[in-house]
Amino acid sequence: MYNLPQPPYLLIAVGLLMSLSSGVVFAKLIKQLVKKWSENPATCNIASMRGLTLQIPYLGIASGALIFLSSSLQLFGFTNLVAYSICLPLTIGTGSLVWIQFRKILDKMELGIKEKN
Repeated sequence: MYNLPQPPYLLIAVGLLMSLSSGVVFAKLIKQLVKKWSENPATCNIASMRGLTLQIPYLGIASGALIFLSSSLQLFGFTNLVAYSICLPLTIGTGSLVWIQFRKILDKMELGIKEKN
């Protein structure tokens, strides 16, 4: 008789909490940087907004989403390899597209500062 493996309920919770906590940190950093920028746009460096300060929480969001999605697929009987093979390209693709859009917004902010000066 074949026994199905136990679904990774703990990993689902860990991935969800990881994404949520990283998302809260990311949102607070964005608010803080935008507030600093709005107070004095001339001295605020937009390039510093793209640095590791924002990339680390963003990677936390993406990796938490990867863990959550792949663990959720394992609930339906997919193996680890198949679940991560499906979710890894999905997470990398989505995360890359969102980060590209975020960089375009920062570029527009920087362009607006240069046009005013």
